[in-house]
Amino acid sequence: MLCHIAWVPRKRRGVLTFFIDRDGGVTLDDCEAASHALEGKLDTLEELGGSYLLEVSSPGLDRPLWTVADCERFTGRRVRVQLHEPVEGTARLKGLLESVSGSLLTILDEDRQRRYTVQFGDVKLARLIPEF
Repeated sequence: MLCHIAWVPRKRRGVLTFFIDRDGGVTLDDCEAASHALEGKLDTLEELGGSYLLEVSSPGLDRPLWTVADCERFTGRRVRVQLHEPVEGTARLKGLLESVSGSLLTILDEDRQRRYTVQFGDVKLARLIPEF
C-alpha cells in the first residue's frame, strides 16, 4: 500500500521517494518489486524534469503520521507531535494518542500528565514512538 510520496528537488537530480506499507511490515523484496513496477512508468513523466533518484522505503518504526487516517490507524499508540504554534504553552507533545474525532486528535502528554486536543491541521509533524 502506498502511504506517501516525497519529492526533494536538487541541482543535479531530484529525489523521489515512495513510502510503502503493509500488514506485517515491508521487506526488501517489497521495496525492490515496487521500484521495478514504478521505474518504467516514471520515466515517461515529463514533470520530473529528466534525471531523478528513485527511492522506495517503508515509513520505519518511527513512521510519520501524514494523514488523519494514519492517526486513526495508530490510535492507542505513543506519539511525538510538533505543532506549528504552541497550544496551552507548548508546541511539543509526547504521549498516548487517545482518540481521533474528525480532525481532532486527543493526546495524553506523559511529561505534563495532561490531555491536549489539537486540530490535525495545526500539526507540523507527528511520529510514532517505537515500542520494543
